[in-house]
Amino acid sequence: MTADKTPSAGPGRLPARAGDAAATYPIQVTSTVGEALNVYTTMSQAPTNPPSSDPADYVPTYTLLGTVPANGVGNFTTDEPIARVVVTRQANEQPVKVSVADALTPGSGSISVAPADLTVAQAGWTFYQNFSSQPFSPVALEFSALVENTPVAGLVDAAAAFFSQNDASGVTMGLFTAIGYWASNQLYAFPGTYYCYEPPPASSMGFILPKTQVGTLTIADGKATYVAVSGDSTDLTFANNKLTGPGATASNGVVLNAIIRDLTWEGQPDIITWGFVGTLDGQQFIAQSYEEPQLPWYSVLYDLAYGAFFTIQVVMAVDAAIHLLTSIPGGLKWLADNVGKLADKVRGALNSAGDSAAPDTAVGDAADPINVDIDIDVDVDVDVDVDIDIDVDVEVDVDVDVDVDFIAVVDVDVDVDVDIDIDVVTENDIDIDIDIDIDTDVDVQPGAISKLLNSVGNWIMTKALPFLIEGVTIYVAFQSVGALLEAWKQKDEEAFENLQPRQTTGLGLLVNYMLNDGIPVATRWTTFSQYVQEVNGDSMTLQVALASIVQTKNSQADTEMNNWRWSDDDKAAVVAQMAPNTGANAYLAFQTLANATFQGQPLPVKVGVTVAMAYLKA
Repeated sequence: MTADKTPSAGPGRLPARAGDAAATYPIQVTSTVGEALNVYTTMSQAPTNPPSSDPADYVPTYTLLGTVPANGVGNFTTDEPIARVVVTRQANEQPVKVSVADALTPGSGSISVAPADLTVAQAGWTFYQNFSSQPFSPVALEFSALVENTPVAGLVDAAAAFFSQNDASGVTMGLFTAIGYWASNQLYAFPGTYYCYEPPPASSMGFILPKTQVGTLTIADGKATYVAVSGDSTDLTFANNKLTGPGATASNGVVLNAIIRDLTWEGQPDIITWGFVGTLDGQQFIAQSYEEPQLPWYSVLYDLAYGAFFTIQVVMAVDAAIHLLTSIPGGLKWLADNVGKLADKVRGALNSAGDSAAPDTAVGDAADPINVDIDIDVDVDVDVDVDIDIDVDVEVDVDVDVDVDFIAVVDVDVDVDVDIDIDVVTENDIDIDIDIDIDTDVDVQPGAISKLLNSVGNWIMTKALPFLIEGVTIYVAFQSVGALLEAWKQKDEEAFENLQPRQTTGLGLLVNYMLNDGIPVATRWTTFSQYVQEVNGDSMTLQVALASIVQTKNSQADTEMNNWRWSDDDKAAVVAQMAPNTGANAYLAFQTLANATFQGQPLPVKVGVTVAMAYLKA
């Protein structure tokens, strides 16, 4: 904690009551734990009128009151009539209890800390680690939804109930945010040696893993030092999840973003630790807890962790604002009306940080969705005359219902109709009419887009990263797949106003992989079958994922689809082979699709998409 050891009134603390400027208020902390504790009060900047909508103005200032010995008692005073008290372990500053001492509430200034409080605090830290490192897990998504959808007045109680139901009984929103502040501003959470590399910039050819270590980052006793291979060392400071050298900028010195990560997502042991991404003198720079990167995890980690960053920052800002504005007439009403502004500024700050932390997600061609009427006439003369008329019509209808300050519930209808009529006239004047209808209508229900993005994210972070990114050729910029979703909101520009491009990175990885012609089609569909298993064959989610693939313009895949010729019966035969496997067994149907052929040839990937859509509709 950044300890201000002068507990006098000043910027960042509420003044004493009018007419009583020199008043002090007693706080007594009684400990029955066998280690020394530190006692702090925290306060944000003094409130303005009207209150600030900038989250930075609610970052707490920690003022050290003193220390309580093991199994001892500490008596302190504060000039704050309503003081938020944070008790931490002296050894590593980890918060163990958060209380509010209110001069008007008898007994609130007497705080006890027992071994049970350490157990609760550890449960809170475990929850925080799991939430941060696996932001797409069902529990993490439920907590994020609770934070975004619960009115300010009920958030404190709702959070406490949620923690109680999820193996963190006794954890409060105040303790959770204190843990978040500690993990974002202290270097005690994951000490150790981190190995530093400078990955070369990614290109349209893919990623080149760095093999030469350029230095080490050592974190010990709450301090961080970077030592280059030349022997030069730099002491770094840590604040708001950033490690920075003295006077560092985006083009000079060390600037690193710390991300809590579970190493299992890249095939390493089940360990939660830090990963660092950023720059050294303007060059992309990473630090990881083991030697020699095996996968380019650094290219997508910040984007995939964005949701956790967002929720934690919003919780911390709102919790601090609730505490600060409670003493102001109409303060909580103002907060309820303006929480969306706080959230918007959190998004802006996180996106700015992500531009340097995740530069590779923008590498590749922008997703160019096929979202307009296309008429193609092709005349082919061989021994027969073939007149082909292909009409692709995509109709988009987006309805948005905004129920809370900053959450949009989206209803998107996407209709893609492809009609191919082939009339073949032979020299013997025998007319053969083949009519192929490719129906990819998708009636997207509210919440389907979020479910798609979340399920893809969870699949990637728990199982699929090695498949999707190892040796990957970059066809589509991972973030720019958001252009596909943009194409679906033609009638309402506010449909996805809170969806950030980096939140589509997971879907971008999947689309990019499925369009990678360097990977056998069968392998691609086998991998996709694992995603089908992830969502238990949920038809709506799969249809939206498939529509994203078929709507992404790709010259190779589009040429293969346009040149494909087969009949309705041929297509129906493949659908029939897939049909017996539905619901939770739908992944087996996609394994069947992986092995499907026609006249000895594997189905082009976009043809396979149309078969899969027919199967899902049947």
